[in-house]
Amino acid sequence: MPNANKLLIIVSVLVFAFFGLTIRSSGRNQNANSSTTPPSSQQAPSPQPDFSKNTWELPADADKTKNPVAASPESVLKGKELYLDKIKGNCIFCHGETGSGNEANLPKLRRKPADLSNKERMTAMTDGEIFWKISKGIQGIMPTGEKRMTEEERWHVVNYVRTLAKEPVSH
Repeated sequence: MPNANKLLIIVSVLVFAFFGLTIRSSGRNQNANSSTTPPSSQQAPSPQPDFSKNTWELPADADKTKNPVAASPESVLKGKELYLDKIKGNCIFCHGETGSGNEANLPKLRRKPADLSNKERMTAMTDGEIFWKISKGIQGIMPTGEKRMTEEERWHVVNYVRTLAKEPVSH
């Protein structure tokens, strides 16, 4: 009989634990859907994560990665097509056609994109750094290019982006 009592206690604890969790979780679900909560149009929007401070997470040796694709006119043209392509690169959405930023889309962006037409900025970066930035992106800010483009395609984009850097216009 003592074993039966132990078994009864164990079963009771398990049943209580199971129903205790079930009651808590269903209580949350019930509250979330209850008629006492205001309609969704009146609820305060849930806070969005602040991605504005996110930055690059590049390997320490990214600057040493060599570009295996020669910057030929063909490569630059392929890079431009990818840069403009809405499915592959879609770089134009944020960086604009000239690389200085897409003014029409700025209000939709979490922060102003890098100015790819800034010669000083772009000459300070190696092809490897640009490649890794295109490949990895920044969480919540810039999508990862490695999910949409092959490695070779990303190198073509690097070659094209290099053509966007211009000397500053003096006034």
